[in-house]
Amino acid sequence: MKKLFTLLVLVSILACSEKAPEQIYQGKLEEFISGSFIIEKDSTTSRLDFQKIIDHDGKRFFVSREDQGYSLFNTETGKKEFTFKIPKEGPLSLKGHAVAYQVFDGNEFIAVSSQGNVKKYISGVEVKEMSLDWTDYQEKMLIQMSDTNDNFIKIDSNRYQLFNNPFDIFNDEKSVDLDYREWVVEFDLEEGWVCASDLKAPLGEEFSNSTSASHLKSVYNGNLNQFYLMFAPSDTLYQIQNCKVLRKIALESVTEFKYLPGLYEQNGRNKNWKNNPTSAGNTSLNYDSNNELYIRMVLMKTEETQPEIKDIRERTGLNKSTFILLVYDLGWRLKAELELFYDAGQSSGNIIASKEGIFITKTEQKSEDEYEFYKIDLSRFGDN
Repeated sequence: MKKLFTLLVLVSILACSEKAPEQIYQGKLEEFISGSFIIEKDSTTSRLDFQKIIDHDGKRFFVSREDQGYSLFNTETGKKEFTFKIPKEGPLSLKGHAVAYQVFDGNEFIAVSSQGNVKKYISGVEVKEMSLDWTDYQEKMLIQMSDTNDNFIKIDSNRYQLFNNPFDIFNDEKSVDLDYREWVVEFDLEEGWVCASDLKAPLGEEFSNSTSASHLKSVYNGNLNQFYLMFAPSDTLYQIQNCKVLRKIALESVTEFKYLPGLYEQNGRNKNWKNNPTSAGNTSLNYDSNNELYIRMVLMKTEETQPEIKDIRERTGLNKSTFILLVYDLGWRLKAELELFYDAGQSSGNIIASKEGIFITKTEQKSEDEYEFYKIDLSRFGDN
């Protein structure tokens, strides 16, 4: 009897020592606001589109993307310290117009033109020019590439990776060829094209006239040298290296996301593409290096106000949008889901994750002369 009692006690101790399943935290993103940061918008700045933070000359800068160029804003003062735009004419101009461009550490700016002309600038000074073999692009009436955030990254001193965007507005049958596979390409400033992916989109033919089908979101973890991408209307994550798929991951979520094809209308020569307001869609991927977390933002639903207004330019600010920010660990195991709501009249912006913290556009901008970020602290979910 004594032995039986001892055995029962031992089993009880072992059972208690087993780690209980970790609970997924669900709440509001506003619970994790730790501060704010203000960017000064001077009279020379008409538009702000913040993408990332870079190192340059011993300082750190927010990068704001502009048409054919960019501006740098000091992360300590919020003041603009540099701006550059590819000139339309002269020795610094491109042959053709820019179809992809991005800024990197050291104030390096790489631009790829519609004719395959590539130029590298440092602080606005051209330091390198080369031509890519443009044979595969020459027959296209419209050349598009996806180059925002980590969709265009620097792999080595002369080697870069970016995304093709095969959306074709001139195809009357389908705007996106879902059998297309060369979504990811790499090029070298000395050797030209290095590789192209053989990746098929995880989408059915019902998405062949959806703009979302060609929207890719990506994140690069420089600490582990790991790169991931996913399509906007999908839960499938791909790890990519040297244009090859290393693995696929079905990302988990507590909230059920329904991905639906976009709305497409054609009246004679007039065509109209519109996102389905009832569909979810991935809007960004980020890496929080301070807490070793991945961040995924999903637009969960859109409520249209004044639906009679159809022109996309006139609809700016008319929608109410609900986003879910999902927090994952380094193994892409879900840690939390945080909701963020933008009312009509409020505009969402990019998430920037850096060693300074996580920045997200404030739901309301109080002044036309300033641009405000919320600063988000997710250390509660990190293992540090």
